Amino acid sequence: MQTRERRTFLLQVIAGTTALTTQVPALAADGPRPTVAVKESDAYPKSMGFRLKTEDVDKAKYPRHDVKQRCSECQLYSGEKGEEQGPCSFFKRLVPPDGWCRNFKPRKAAA
Repeated sequence: MQTRERRTFLLQVIAGTTALTTQVPALAADGPRPTVAVKESDAYPKSMGFRLKTEDVDKAKYPRHDVKQRCSECQLYSGEKGEEQGPCSFFKRLVPPDGWCRNFKPRKAAA
């Protein structure tokens, strides 16, 4: 009788673990929208060359920068068009659509 109970217990543990592992990524993706804006003066954004306006980026320090690169064109930005600021998955904070950092990743064209 013990073997059957042990087997049932193990199957329940496996089923519970599987259910949890499939739900955690979904919960993380639907996390709360950030409410704090990135500041140029904060240490980490500063180390990433973050600027509130892409036009203000130091060309000597970031020679690959192009003024066409802006947060609203980055795949890490999820703000809606027309918003004053939108969420950035890199900083986990709000950034302006005209901002820039050296982690800019252009959005891929739709296939």
